[in-house]
Amino acid sequence: MLHRDARRLAFLPATLFAALVVVLPAPTAAQSGGTVLTLRDCVNIALDSSASVRIRQAEVEIAEQDVKAGWGAFLPDLVLSGSYNRSDRTDFDSETAEYGLVDVGFETVGGDSVYIPYQVQTGSITEDVNIRSTGKSLAAAANLRLFDGLANVNRLKSAKKYREAAYLNEDYSREQVIQNVAVAYYDLLRYIKLEEVAVETRDEAAAQLERTETYFRLGSAAKSEVLQQRVRLEQTRFDLVVAQNRVEESVANLAYAMNRPLAQRVDVDISPLQTEMVLEDVNVLYEEALVNRLDLKGTQYVAEASGYDASAAGGAFWPTIDLFGRYSRNFDDTPYRFGSQQSQSLTLGGQASWAVFNRFQNWTNSSQAKARARIAEYNHEQAGLDAQLEVRQFHNLMHEATERHKVAGETISQSEEELRLAQERFRVGAGTQLDRITAEANLASARAEEVQAVCDYLIARARLWRAVGRFNQLGRETP
Repeated sequence: MLHRDARRLAFLPATLFAALVVVLPAPTAAQSGGTVLTLRDCVNIALDSSASVRIRQAEVEIAEQDVKAGWGAFLPDLVLSGSYNRSDRTDFDSETAEYGLVDVGFETVGGDSVYIPYQVQTGSITEDVNIRSTGKSLAAAANLRLFDGLANVNRLKSAKKYREAAYLNEDYSREQVIQNVAVAYYDLLRYIKLEEVAVETRDEAAAQLERTETYFRLGSAAKSEVLQQRVRLEQTRFDLVVAQNRVEESVANLAYAMNRPLAQRVDVDISPLQTEMVLEDVNVLYEEALVNRLDLKGTQYVAEASGYDASAAGGAFWPTIDLFGRYSRNFDDTPYRFGSQQSQSLTLGGQASWAVFNRFQNWTNSSQAKARARIAEYNHEQAGLDAQLEVRQFHNLMHEATERHKVAGETISQSEEELRLAQERFRVGAGTQLDRITAEANLASARAEEVQAVCDYLIARARLWRAVGRFNQLGRETP
C-alpha cells in the first residue's frame, strides 16, 4: 500500500521549492501595510481547498475499496441465518369421540388374576379446537469458488491498475491547480505592473501639460498645443482606469484559482518578474514529458487495467468449480411433526458448472471488453501526442516572449531618446507638441510591451513545466 499521508506531506514542499519559480526572496512590504502573498502562499491555499483535488481523493478511496473487493473474491462466502415462527390454528366444529369404562371383571394373565377395564365409545363432542405450534431453526452456509477461468485474478490485477491511475490523477490534479494558480498570479503581476506604467504615463502627461500651459502663458506655445496635451492627459487617465479594472479582475481570477472569495485587493510579491528568460532544447523537453507526465502514466495504467478486464471477461468461457457446506439445526414444537422435536444436518459438497450457451452474452461481453482495452490503448497513444504538441506550443510561446522582451528593451531605449529629443526640439521651438505626444505614447507602449513579454514568458513556462511533469518532483512508492 502507498503511504498516502507521508506522500501528501512531502508533495507540497517538494513541488513548491523545486518546481514553482520560486525560491522566492523575502517578501517586500505591502504598499497598504498588509501581508504580502507569495506564489507559494497562494498555491498552499489552493491545494488545501481545491474541490478538484478532493474529488480525486474520493476517487482514490473508491479505487482502494475496489482492490479490497478484489481480494475478497478469493475468500468464501459465509451466510448465517435463523428463523422463528409461531402459529395458532383453529379447527372449527371438530368432532371428538367420547369413551366410557366397561367393567368386565377379572381375567387370568400369566397365572395371575388381573382386573382389566375396557373403554368403549359412548358418543362424540363437536367443538372448535385451538392448536398452537412453534418452530425455530439456525443455519450456517459457506461457499468457496475454486476456479472461474482466472476471472477473479484478472479483476484484482485490474483494480490495482485502476488504483494506481487514481493516485496519478490525484497528483496530476494537484499539478493543474498549481499551474492555474501560477497563471492567475502572473496575470495579476502583469496588470499591477501595467497599472504602474499607466500611473507613470499619467503623471508625465500631467507634468507636461503644466509645462505646456506655462509656455502658453509666456507666448511660447499655441492654444492648440495646450488642448492637445489635455487630450493626451485624459487619454492617460482613461488608460489608468482600464489598468485598475484589469487588476481587480485579475484579483478575482486569482481568488477563483485559490478556491476562496477575496473581497478586496491583495498584495503580492512582484519579485518573480525579475527572472532570467532562458530556453531549453525542445527535443529534451519531449522526452521529459513522455517520462514524467503523470496523466500519461495514468492512461498507461488504465490501458493495462482494461487488458485485465478483457481477460476477466474471457474467464466466463471456462467452467466454474465451487465448494460448499451447510449446517442447520431445527426445533419443532407442533402436534403434527414427524420424527424428533429437534434435528440437525450437515451437508458438504462440490459443484461444477459450465455456461455452454447463454444467448451470446459471454461473447458480447468479451468482445466489448477487448474493444474497451483497444480504446484505452489508443487514448494513451493520443495523450502522448497531445503532450508533445503542448510542449511545442508552450516552448514557442516562451521563445516569442523572449524575443519580444529583447525588442521591447531596445524600443524603450530608443523611445526614451526620441522623447528627450522631442522635448528639446519643442523647448527651442523646432518641434511640435504632436511629436512630443507621439514620443510619450511610444515610450509608454514599449514599457507595457516589456511587462507583457515577461509575464507571457512566466505563464508559458508554468504551463510548460506542467506539460513536461516538472511539478511532480516527489516520485511515488510502488505498492
